[in-house]
Amino acid sequence: MARWQRDPESRRRLGYLLVGVEVLALVACTYGVSQAYVLRGMLLVGVSGPTARATAWIVGLLLTVAVLGLGVWMGRKYMAGRRWPRAVFILANAALVALGLVWFLVHQMRHGAGSDNAAGLLGLLLPMVTLFPLLWPLLRFRPLPVGEADGGP
Repeated sequence: MARWQRDPESRRRLGYLLVGVEVLALVACTYGVSQAYVLRGMLLVGVSGPTARATAWIVGLLLTVAVLGLGVWMGRKYMAGRRWPRAVFILANAALVALGLVWFLVHQMRHGAGSDNAAGLLGLLLPMVTLFPLLWPLLRFRPLPVGEADGGP
């Protein structure tokens, strides 16, 4: 057996590490993906130039702060043994990976393979590199043994 499986203190430290990395990855991806989507939305409604960029930056920053606060709160609940934060973390990871994939596909269809692909690749690679690898630990790891989790709200 691995040390974290038999030692409660190692299991707790590993849980805090997983939650910390998860929240940081969610924050980074939320900022990058939300800012791109807000900017694209502003351009679609006809707002362009510095106003659109400033609005996208502010909305992205506000969403990022909200995700940070919510992530820390859910991380505490996860470490307390609640079941629902793990499902929310997994759904958030899947949603951001899907949004990055959609961003990449739309960028490729609009601009083609011969254009500058930095924005499209960043939209895909940022969630894939940060969030996708965290799905397996979130699915398999529990900070408390199964019998000790309270499962309440």
